[in-house]
Amino acid sequence: MREVRQNGDIYALVVTPEDFRPGCRFFSAPEWPLQLGMLTSTQGHEISPHLHLKHEGRLVQSTQEFLLVVSGRMEIDFYDESARCFYTDTILPGEAVLQVKGGHGFRFPEVTRLIEIKQGPYLGKEKDKVAIPEMNANNDPV
Repeated sequence: MREVRQNGDIYALVVTPEDFRPGCRFFSAPEWPLQLGMLTSTQGHEISPHLHLKHEGRLVQSTQEFLLVVSGRMEIDFYDESARCFYTDTILPGEAVLQVKGGHGFRFPEVTRLIEIKQGPYLGKEKDKVAIPEMNANNDPV
């Protein structure tokens, strides 16, 4: 697992197929809106049927996204809250990223298939997103 950090804060987690270990292991902090875990079961293992409880008072104020690259390649730029790009990573097939905070931009140098999961409801682009201006070579807004 790769942690994308800036000033001691975790902005994203990148997990790879090599991160699987026997049993169940969660990488996310308990307070994060999305919980990321990886499970490797033994043959014949069962998880008892269950329901998840509703929590009417649960309030999620930030959006986190999970992206799994199925095929192709995704280049991702990570931005801090000041809209400054501080890190770029390449996500390969079978790898996934959990965006915890900050912003991001994506490039697809080849045909790419990915699965994206984020909290809803989606309120539309105008209410859910703010564009980060293009950056020049010095990482300053254009």
